[in-house]
Amino acid sequence: MKTENVFKLLLLTFVTFFLGACDDDDPEPLSFYYDYYEVPVNGTRYIGPQTGSGDYSLQVENPYLLSASEEKGWSAPDGMIQLRGLLTGESILTITDNRTGETADLAIKVTDNYEALWISSLYWDESSSKIMDNEHPVFSKIPFVFLINNQARDVYFADRNGENSLTGNGIRIQGKGTYSLTMEDDKPCLTLTYAEDENGQLTDDASAVSTPHKFEITQSSEFLLHRLDETLNLGWETIAKAYPDSLRGEAITMKGVNSTYQLDAKFEQITISTGVLN
Repeated sequence: MKTENVFKLLLLTFVTFFLGACDDDDPEPLSFYYDYYEVPVNGTRYIGPQTGSGDYSLQVENPYLLSASEEKGWSAPDGMIQLRGLLTGESILTITDNRTGETADLAIKVTDNYEALWISSLYWDESSSKIMDNEHPVFSKIPFVFLINNQARDVYFADRNGENSLTGNGIRIQGKGTYSLTMEDDKPCLTLTYAEDENGQLTDDASAVSTPHKFEITQSSEFLLHRLDETLNLGWETIAKAYPDSLRGEAITMKGVNSTYQLDAKFEQITISTGVLN
C-alpha cells in the first residue's frame, strides 16, 4: 500500500508540474500574415493574427477613417480583430500584445464600398419547370460581379481559385467594365458594359468594343432593393422598414432584355482582391 501511495504522489506531482509548465509557456511572438489590409467604407473586415497571445490593445492613427476592436469567442486561439471603415483614406493600426509587450504596425486602407454578386451555374426555368445550365458566355465561367460605389460606376468580374482562409479567399479578377442600376417603369434593371471578343467572352484587347448587356431583375426582395439603393447611392428613394426575416432575401433572378439568357444570383459578403480599389 505504501508503494502504491508513493506512486500516486509522484504521479500527482508530475501532472501538477507539467500543467504548471504549460500555463507558464510564453506565447509566440506577435505576427501577422501581411502588413497591409483593406476594408470598404461602411463595411467590416476581420484580421486574424498569425501568432500572438490573443490579448491585444488597439490604437488607430486616424480614428476618423476607421475603427478597430478585438473580437472574442472565435475558434482561432490567437484572436481576431474587426476593422470597420468610416471614411476613405489610409491609416496605421498599432496592435500591442498585452502579454509580451510587443507591437505591430499595419497599414489599413479604407476603399470605396461595393456589393458582390455571385451568379449560379444553374437557373430555374419557369416555362419548363426544370433546372437548366447557365450557358452565358461570361457568367457561366466567371461568377463573381463586384459593383463599386464610385463615380465611374466600375464593375469587376472575377472567379475563384481556392477556399476562404485567414490569408485570402481565392478571388481572381478577370476583367473590368462599368455598370448601371436603373428603375424603369418600377422595374429594376442592371446593365453591365464590358469589352468582349467575337465569342462574347471577356477580353483585354484594347481594340475591342465595349458592349452593354442589360438585364431586368424580375425577382428580388424589397429589402435587397433598399440595400442596393443605400449602399450604391442609386437615388431610388426606397424607404427603410423593419423588414421581417421572410422579406430579407438576397437572391435575384435576372432576364436578358435583348437576349434569352436568364441568371439566378445572390448578393453575398465576398471581399474583393486587395489592391484593386481606390
